[in-house]
Amino acid sequence: MNAGRCGATVVPHDTSGRPDDAGERPYGVEALAHDVAGAADVSGAADVADVSDVAGGPYGLAAAAAHQLRGPLSSIRLRLQMLGERRPDVAELPGVLGEVDRLATLLNQILDWGAAGPGPLPEPVEVLDVAAARADAWSVLADARDVRVDLTGTAATALQTHGALEHALDVLLDNAVQAGPPGTTVTCAVHIAGQYAHVSVTDEGPGMTDAELAHAGHPFWRGASGATREGSGLGLSIAASLLRASGGRLRLGRAASGGLTATAVLPLAPD
Repeated sequence: MNAGRCGATVVPHDTSGRPDDAGERPYGVEALAHDVAGAADVSGAADVADVSDVAGGPYGLAAAAAHQLRGPLSSIRLRLQMLGERRPDVAELPGVLGEVDRLATLLNQILDWGAAGPGPLPEPVEVLDVAAARADAWSVLADARDVRVDLTGTAATALQTHGALEHALDVLLDNAVQAGPPGTTVTCAVHIAGQYAHVSVTDEGPGMTDAELAHAGHPFWRGASGATREGSGLGLSIAASLLRASGGRLRLGRAASGGLTATAVLPLAPD
């Protein structure tokens, strides 16, 4: 993020906030609830069904998508390496190659899950650090669209399967930056509720209707605002699957601004 475009403000670590609602309502899009995420008022919030809920098999669809993407990603990496050999003066190439390698690791992990079921045990992750890194990575696209990205939050250590939070935030920030009109702000906020860390991403775009919220996260489904954008309609499904595999969930709801708030929820790591 460029200076002045986004800043991470760490507020006091508060574990006495709202009681977590995990277990209090049945999981599924029918469980519409009011969930305050960060500084935004979210109405009609609902958990997003993951791939295992809507595709035959716990990780089959995600693994199939990963298999289709691995080849093109390898080709992109090779072309970037060749470009680096011809143009060593391009300073951004190492960072881009790092992003490609990170995505390749994630795809291999999804393929492993598809073949053998759930992945390794969750590992600790510094939630605010990951949120800051992903917001910074998406600031290039945000600046090009004249969209501001703000970050605020509480430091928290949560549990995730490797790379789950990174991938989920990539999906949520990508959607938010593209949904927001020029001159608007995407707000990424980290807070603690009960025994869970919440990372909310709120945009000032058109948001979703109740009917769209009920279908969001189903594989290949795309809302009216995303119909003209590139994409497969798998992003939210795979993000929800990764979070569920980590013991968390993905929630969507309307923000007070009229846009959408998407919240990645992960269990806190034990003290």
